Amino acid sequence: MNTAGPPIQVNPNLIPDMADPIPLLQRLQEEDHIHWSGDAGAWMITRYDDVRAGFHDRRLAVSRPMPAPERFEEEFREIYRAYRNSLQTWMVISEPPDHTRLRTLANRGLTPTAIEGLRPQISEIVDGLLADMPASGDFDFVKSFAYPLPAAVIALLIGVPTTILHDLHRWSDDIAKGLGAPGEDIIRPPAYATYEMTAYLMDFIAARRANPQDAIIDLLIAARDGDDRMSTDELIGNLILFLFAGHETTMNLLSSGVRTLLRHPEQMQDLRDNLNDRSVVAGAVEEILRYDGALFMLMRYAAQDFEWHGRGISKGDKIFLYCLAANHDWRKFEQPDRFDIRRPDSKQHIAFGYGPHFCLGGPLARLEMEVALPALLRRFPKLSLAHDDVTWRNNMSLRGQPAMQLRTGAGV
Repeated sequence: MNTAGPPIQVNPNLIPDMADPIPLLQRLQEEDHIHWSGDAGAWMITRYDDVRAGFHDRRLAVSRPMPAPERFEEEFREIYRAYRNSLQTWMVISEPPDHTRLRTLANRGLTPTAIEGLRPQISEIVDGLLADMPASGDFDFVKSFAYPLPAAVIALLIGVPTTILHDLHRWSDDIAKGLGAPGEDIIRPPAYATYEMTAYLMDFIAARRANPQDAIIDLLIAARDGDDRMSTDELIGNLILFLFAGHETTMNLLSSGVRTLLRHPEQMQDLRDNLNDRSVVAGAVEEILRYDGALFMLMRYAAQDFEWHGRGISKGDKIFLYCLAANHDWRKFEQPDRFDIRRPDSKQHIAFGYGPHFCLGGPLARLEMEVALPALLRRFPKLSLAHDDVTWRNNMSLRGQPAMQLRTGAGV
């Protein structure tokens, strides 16, 4: 690793205060294309063009090195081995040709027609959740709405029963810790969660194979048994990925989006005045994704030695691509720190990544937001933040709030 030049020493674990990460990230943008963080042992990329290019750069690998099972005590090795095997099959961290094959299979169940066809069922789930909320008083928006909505939708899409939603929340919280939470021991929580999910899915797949229906799990089971040759590990690993990623991002987007709207009353009023205009609602969703997206940073690894903007990158170096910083780069977005639901170019954000590993679930997340926000605002015309103190998850990759207290005022 060659750090020619005066790199800023920044610990991304502290970037920064997650409640307001933009000022520090924008300072890094102004000072250089790339920075080396000695504390994290990683290169930090923050400018829009650089981050976007990084997602296409074949010199950057998505597959992550993982320690050998022998590193751990004997009683944990079987659990860790199952976790490592599962993670290595995830299409989001697989390389071609495996990535191409797995993504092609998944795309069959995530066509635009299939996603749009879920609109009535999503509306029904939304209406049921809103009906259960108090007409006045305070409530935890994450617990009451932001989690159960996308969790129920992904369960419906994948084909698993909603009876697992309580366990899914616990499993997902633990898996998220392995994708960017700082600390000395971030392997055990996701390993145990993956082990439990694997056991559940093996039994469920066996039952579903005997009684197939019409959901993504049935499509993937058929692929396992057909000519596409999806292995059992790939089947289970990517079902875990879908169940986790299929709700985690949308949960964070819903809570952050509502908070952002409530902190910008003029924009909130503009949206309220146009709830029947799908183009305005869609514009608001895109601006939420740009301004306060849930994907904070994605990690890559140098697959070879190379030079980038005058810096020597060594094979194996970690590369942090900061999506949220890129979406606040003035070189791409005029007045990037202004929240504007009518911004004409907001859809050029990279809140779902970019390139071959662009988030497959992006269209579903958009649809859930477009259905949920108008229904929520109609139900509660006096919605407000109960207080502005927010705790953010301690995670370098995913930006979200474990809880958010809202005040309903009077319902309609």
